[in-house]
Amino acid sequence: MISLLLAIVLGLLALAYVLYPLYSQAKPGISHKRNSSVSDEASVPTEQEQSARTALQEIELDYQLGNISQEEYRRLRERYIQRALVGLKSHYEREQELDEEIEAQLRSMKEHDNNANDM
Repeated sequence: MISLLLAIVLGLLALAYVLYPLYSQAKPGISHKRNSSVSDEASVPTEQEQSARTALQEIELDYQLGNISQEEYRRLRERYIQRALVGLKSHYEREQELDEEIEAQLRSMKEHDNNANDM
C-alpha cells in the first residue's frame, strides 16, 4: 500500500517536472508577445534568401561529389550568391522599416509622457 502511494507521488512529481516548462511558456505577458513578434519578423529569412542558401549547399555538394564541372559550379554559385544578396537586401530593408516604426512609436510615447507631465 505504501509503495503504491509512493509510486503515485513520484509519478505526479515527475509529470509536474516535465510539464512545468510547457506551462510556463504558455502564459507569456502581452507586451512580451508583441516584442517577440517584431523581433521574430525581423529575424526570419525571406523565402528567396532561404532558397538561395539551400541551392548553394546543393551545388557545393554536387561539386564535391564530382557531379558538376568546376565551370558550371562557378556559374551556378555566382547566380545563387546574387539571389542570396537580393534576399539579404530585402531582409535589411524590412529591418530598417521596423526600426523606423519603432522609433516613431518611441517618439509618440515620449510626446504622450511629456504632455501628461505638463498637466
